[in-house]
Amino acid sequence: MIMPVWLMWLIPPVVFMIIPLKMLIDWFAIYLPLDKKYKRKEITVKASWKIWLTDIGLNLAAVGIMYAALFIDPLFRSNPASFDDVKEISNATPDWIVAFFEGVIANPFNSIYSMIFVLLVFIIIIFIQFKITQKIYAKFGLEDKQISRSSIISTLLMAPWIIIIPTSLFSSII
Repeated sequence: MIMPVWLMWLIPPVVFMIIPLKMLIDWFAIYLPLDKKYKRKEITVKASWKIWLTDIGLNLAAVGIMYAALFIDPLFRSNPASFDDVKEISNATPDWIVAFFEGVIANPFNSIYSMIFVLLVFIIIIFIQFKITQKIYAKFGLEDKQISRSSIISTLLMAPWIIIIPTSLFSSII
């Protein structure tokens, strides 16, 4: 089975390495943009779990959307029983559809369709993350300028960058 980079969360050892690192990055992304006139440590401690859970949840949502897109593929829907069935389905599928699904699995930059899809998912997730992060920061009585600055920095550092990394870089099978 080919394991795309954006599905690495399914592998338990990787999860145990990535989650603490992700938490540390998120903590610094919350702490550093805050002005010194605020109680930086207190705000970071209170906001970090909410922002971190939002970050992890939206990363999983991005993975879920990309994974769900694979089930539109005729090859996945038809559940072929043999290699001949796979060849027959592949031959009947238009090239642009094959390129799209290969792009989602291996390298989104191989096909304009998969690149648009992955970048669209990425932008939507970033926008949602920005809005949620703004609401979380607003609960701490920060000024509007500080809320915007902290939200932008946090969102950019916590964006689901992993979904645009080509899996083909990490696997010779693809």
